[in-house]
Amino acid sequence: MSDGSGRWGLIDLGTVDGASSATVEAGLVSASGAGLAIECTPGVTAALSVDLGDHSSGGMRMLARSGGSGAIPYQLYAADGSTPWNLQPLPLQFGAGVSRLSIPVRARATLTGAIPAGLYTDTVRVTLSW
Repeated sequence: MSDGSGRWGLIDLGTVDGASSATVEAGLVSASGAGLAIECTPGVTAALSVDLGDHSSGGMRMLARSGGSGAIPYQLYAADGSTPWNLQPLPLQFGAGVSRLSIPVRARATLTGAIPAGLYTDTVRVTLSW
């Protein structure tokens, strides 16, 4: 995820055994702490949206293996964390006296086992509109 300098933060799902069929989950860590920090004029209504990433397939976000074949499907979750954050905008309300909101973002991948070893990555673009 990116700010004007190239990145808003990183979600690292860690190192997992390739034969695992576990679910792994991690939160976005950015320079401002956990999640996305958005600053805006109090009283403004805004929306935060996200694309499906560089390696999506069939409408699903995918972590792609660097230098080889293989992909792992994953979902992003924001704010309440119970519904996958796909293409729907996330409404943001900066109430009276509120100029900064922190939005927790996390990723979850359910591994299927027999996954080739390697580094799996994706880049997702976030858009703030008002």
